[in-house]
Amino acid sequence: MRRIKIFTILYYVVVCAVIIQAAVFLVSSAPDSRKPVKKVLFIGDSMTGWLSERLNAYGEQNGFEVSTVVWDGSTISKWGNSPKLASMVEEDDPDAVFISLGMNELFEAQPDRKLKSAVEGILSAVGTRPILWVGPPSWPGYDKGKVLNDWLENELGKGSFFRSYDLSLPRQSAKNPHPTRAGMVQWMDSVVNWMPEHAEVVLPGINKPEGDKMSRGKDFIYKRMKENL
Repeated sequence: MRRIKIFTILYYVVVCAVIIQAAVFLVSSAPDSRKPVKKVLFIGDSMTGWLSERLNAYGEQNGFEVSTVVWDGSTISKWGNSPKLASMVEEDDPDAVFISLGMNELFEAQPDRKLKSAVEGILSAVGTRPILWVGPPSWPGYDKGKVLNDWLENELGKGSFFRSYDLSLPRQSAKNPHPTRAGMVQWMDSVVNWMPEHAEVVLPGINKPEGDKMSRGKDFIYKRMKENL
């Protein structure tokens, strides 16, 4: 009788193991439910212009378009507290939103207290669309910025945040945080190459544009620092 019970237990253990392996196989072989985007809205501070133009060059090569809103000198707080952001997103109706913000708040030591509501405001305006937040790079000559980048990565999730802080990018001068044109190309190429294995946003393709090509999309809005969104 005892031997029968042991065999019965072993039988159920084997059956359970087979079921688990089958489930793992089905999940791993299931097609990716994320749809490649056809239209991207790229918003952000002064870093955004050349980044979006390089991304649009990828779009011309791979079948998607990029609309851009650059708000010079803007911050996470300004965008998150703007009453126009939600209507802007709805009017453009993109499949995904790219965001380049944080450079002007790079040294913030308490982002959870000072920036959390603004980030939530941005995410609320974007709605259910997938986002890719291109984090700010380091500031030459300063060993600050890790706190903000770590917080953004944790807040947004790794699939929605590209960590630029660790990149080595050529800058316009020794104290200027803005990359050169070549640096911007390198930066956006790094983002695009990272995306297939990590990002929530899926591009139709990542065939690289020729050389250092940049291309401005048909919808490109530039706001000066003192202007309202």
